[in-house]
Amino acid sequence: MQISNEIKKIEEYICENFEEWDLDDPVEEEYIDDYREIEGASEEEISAFEEKFGITLPEDVKELYRYKNGSKYLSILPCVIDERDMAFCLMSLQDVEHTKKYFQNRDALLTEFPKHFTSEDIEKMKDSRIKPYLFNKKWIPFAEYCDSCFLMLDFDPDKEGKEGQIICYIHDPDEVVYVAENLKDLIFSIIREIKA
Repeated sequence: MQISNEIKKIEEYICENFEEWDLDDPVEEEYIDDYREIEGASEEEISAFEEKFGITLPEDVKELYRYKNGSKYLSILPCVIDERDMAFCLMSLQDVEHTKKYFQNRDALLTEFPKHFTSEDIEKMKDSRIKPYLFNKKWIPFAEYCDSCFLMLDFDPDKEGKEGQIICYIHDPDEVVYVAENLKDLIFSIIREIKA
């Protein structure tokens, strides 16, 4: 599967079905024009990004960034997460760096927020694939929805998780949920939804 080909199918779908996702018309708003002008990230940019965060991006993620370094206002990752429709925009590598300065820039366990999470909340959120953090330096946000929910690459998974798995930070009430084993699986599930 070529990531860029699959993303092209999603781009087309979003331009035709934006209302279903409660989005503005990408053609009318010229989001699609802005998006078409976005180029892919260079190998140098990808390497510098990996070096900065001390990670190796999974090949499918690199492939996506080689195709488009961000999607501005075009929601190219429309997902259904925990029965919620969320149409995510891909962040550029530069946006990710900027966001990491204030979000997921420290390690903090859920138990460090007793005002926000009762022990029942924490128990309910328990997932053997994700460590019980609210913030983790090894979580890399790469797509955002409504400036408050983020798809993240998890480079510090729990015992049953896999490095590079995709998790989602959902804001208000705050929680972190498992989404997919990798980017390819996430894109497959989006394509499946589209075809359904």
